[in-house]
Amino acid sequence: MEPPLSHPLQEEPPAAPAPAAEKRFRLWYVGSSCLDRRTTLPMLPWLVAEIRRRGQRQEAAREVLLLLGSPALRCVPAPAAGRPASPGAAVFIFEHRAQHIARFIHNSHDRCCFAYLIKAQPDDPDSRMACHVFRAAEPGQTQCFLLENENFSF
Repeated sequence: MEPPLSHPLQEEPPAAPAPAAEKRFRLWYVGSSCLDRRTTLPMLPWLVAEIRRRGQRQEAAREVLLLLGSPALRCVPAPAAGRPASPGAAVFIFEHRAQHIARFIHNSHDRCCFAYLIKAQPDDPDSRMACHVFRAAEPGQTQCFLLENENFSF
């Protein structure tokens, strides 16, 4: 049986707490790009910088929640100020299986910026890699995210 609908003037019931294993990071999603097959590791900082520049010119960064849980990493729109986040958000920007993340990139020039690489189509061995870029409000958030993911190859 479905829960009753609330009246628009009633307070919204508090959101259910996130699963214990899930970590939440409030970040800004700067953008993404597919990598050319000829892209090498030394080129990655340049690629991240280009994604950031493109984001500044075209569309502003979007505030998101990056939900890190087993087995997935999910990016959902951040709730408006003062609104609770719904843990089982039906709307999400993207979702990846955490095991498909190939590499994390931390920008030494801007400690609030980080990125990760993932195969665009993980089931296809010939699939190109995609790079997703995020910006944190403060460097400590970036460090926390990277520490939570230390079991991945950097």
